[in-house]
Amino acid sequence: MARPPVHPMACARALAVLATVVIFTVPAHVARAQEVQTVEVERIRPRKEKTPTLSFLKDNIDFIRSRFDLLRQKPGDKVGDAGDIDPRFLAYQEMLRDLMAARDSVSVAGDSLERQSLLASITELGKLENQLDLMDGLLAAQRARLGVLQDDFTGRQLTSLVVVLSGFPIDAAVSRVTITLEDGDTLSVPLSAEHMASLQHGGVVEVFHGFVEPREQVVEVAIAGDRWPAGNAGFVSLDPARDRITFLRLDLSRVRPDGGAASIEATTWLHETGLPLGDG
Repeated sequence: MARPPVHPMACARALAVLATVVIFTVPAHVARAQEVQTVEVERIRPRKEKTPTLSFLKDNIDFIRSRFDLLRQKPGDKVGDAGDIDPRFLAYQEMLRDLMAARDSVSVAGDSLERQSLLASITELGKLENQLDLMDGLLAAQRARLGVLQDDFTGRQLTSLVVVLSGFPIDAAVSRVTITLEDGDTLSVPLSAEHMASLQHGGVVEVFHGFVEPREQVVEVAIAGDRWPAGNAGFVSLDPARDRITFLRLDLSRVRPDGGAASIEATTWLHETGLPLGDG
């Protein structure tokens, strides 16, 4: 029996299949042996060069020196063959000089301003000192005036006023006399039957005796009674002498209800002998 003829393409395919089978049938331990590398384990830490660059420089010192020699300046063969300078560089130098000059000018102006401020402060301090001296003088004068007033009014007062009543009112009986001093102090004195009897027989009744200021002042006098209208008052101007007793007499003999307190006849005089000036 004759064999069929073998096609060339069929042979190639058969060889490819056989090659594939051979590759996949390689033992696994052989494939791992090609990939795994052995690493040695040492008992002492291996020394590692920390400066590999120094080694390179030492090895190539001659070459490096030759390259440095090329950087040295050497005179050329041509003389005066310099290039043009960029004008911007000159402008930069001029700008720098102007900047330094401006800074100096600003510094000088600042120093001058500080000196002017210092002089102005000194001048203001001088004016303030003069004002303080003036205030001290005014305070001293005020203290002197207060001392005079203190001696006059807080020490032993010697200027006094005595107000007395005289005369018997015929037209209408008077039951009360009220005295109001310049400083506002008010003294209301009721007139009893004994007082009226004394006035009828020519006596006098004292209604006020006290210290007053030695200056011009006004004393208000008001009288009250059954036939006297409410609120009627009269005013007496006095100028008590310093360190003397001033008497003020109110004569009631001619008072009338229609004239009110203004119809009182008032007289004043100074005591002939001054008040004792002793400390007692």
